Amino acid sequence: RFYYLIHPTKLTYDEAVQACLNDGAQIAKVGQIFAAWKLLGYDRCDAGWLADGSVRYPISRPRRRCSPTEAAVRFVGFPDKKHKLYGVYCFRAYN
Repeated sequence: RFYYLIHPTKLTYDEAVQACLNDGAQIAKVGQIFAAWKLLGYDRCDAGWLADGSVRYPISRPRRRCSPTEAAVRFVGFPDKKHKLYGVYCFRAYN
């Protein structure tokens, strides 16, 4: 199960990792967000940290502000982990 962890303020990478742990989860890996996008149609127009230090967001329904031309896991880049602030994608497995 995937979810986007919402915080009143955005987080540094280390804060994002800790926020997932505090919620009983782990920061999502790139493959996990791709699987959620491809298999479950996960769609969020919110850039968030992933375990490899990248920032991405999954778009299943293209729209003007998020991904105008195609469904994809959009890649924002590898921002400075200590100074750039984003949300975070967390992963929690359920049986």
